[in-house]
Amino acid sequence: MKKSSLWLAILCLPLLVACNGGGKKSSSLTDVSADPFEEDDTPVNIIEQAKPSIMILPSDQLLERFNCLRRELVQGETVLSRDYTRYLFANEDNKAIVSVIQSKFIEMGFPLTDLEQGLKSLNNQTIMDEADDFAKDAKTLLLATISPDIVLEVDYNYASDSYSHNLTNRKLAYTINVIDIYTNKVISTHMQNNLEGSSMTSIMQKYFSKDFSKISNNIKESFANTIAKGREITVRIAVKNGSDIRLSDETAMGDTYSDWIMDYMKANTKKGAYKLQRNSDYELYFENVRIPTINRNGTQFSAYDWGRAFARSIRQECNVSATNKSQGLGQVLISINGLR
Repeated sequence: MKKSSLWLAILCLPLLVACNGGGKKSSSLTDVSADPFEEDDTPVNIIEQAKPSIMILPSDQLLERFNCLRRELVQGETVLSRDYTRYLFANEDNKAIVSVIQSKFIEMGFPLTDLEQGLKSLNNQTIMDEADDFAKDAKTLLLATISPDIVLEVDYNYASDSYSHNLTNRKLAYTINVIDIYTNKVISTHMQNNLEGSSMTSIMQKYFSKDFSKISNNIKESFANTIAKGREITVRIAVKNGSDIRLSDETAMGDTYSDWIMDYMKANTKKGAYKLQRNSDYELYFENVRIPTINRNGTQFSAYDWGRAFARSIRQECNVSATNKSQGLGQVLISINGLR
């Protein structure tokens, strides 16, 4: 697709979504109907389908200011423990600022997952995890279960004006980072300082409206890039300790396992898009790997699905035992266990 046509599609998206408001809305960025294996000038589903799903989360700095962030030592490493429920009820402004941001995205038809409702839906699973003594992190659990496409990470400070003789005068400063959770890359950052008004809610309503158009355009641009170029993930193939295989060993077909893997990457990524970062006898690690967002039948295609297809192929073609251990939304992990 030509660049001008792509931007026309992006600009037309709000109008077309509004005109088709009576139809069924998609809940995820990857709910699209175009064939990912077609050439990039054909997928025009950016116009026809819903926008990326959004979730608003407080930043770690904000959690810490409300004593909702703890650092714990687990097996010699510092792990952050986030208490989102305590944060929501620590101050009435905490819910208000999230509501103001959410309302703008709802007006534009973005699918949203409310933090409070998301926490409630996870309550039973959290209780089960505690009973089974599983280590967990609230943020990881939320993102893995609810699977938004974009996270808006909010940090704010609403404090008295130290330069004012009137101690009741308060000013608001806020920062919003827009993050693609598949890659954990910041799409855009927006900051405001020394904002005055009668209340924090009124300040946010006034100033966030100005930021919103920039934020939504950044999200649409990122969305268009994903549709055109594929979802960006990482891929790690690791030989299990004690295995009788090295990746430099020859397969029955004459190639080394590493060569077979490289050929598979070329054939099963969007236009061969990947970057090899580590290459040893026991590990191959790839970054900037682009995979299709959907299957040929129109269903979602995830990093886990890509890993499952890889594990099946290497088992069948190379006669080795391989396990798909992919857990995160954007990380593939394949364990090579040995000869079958």
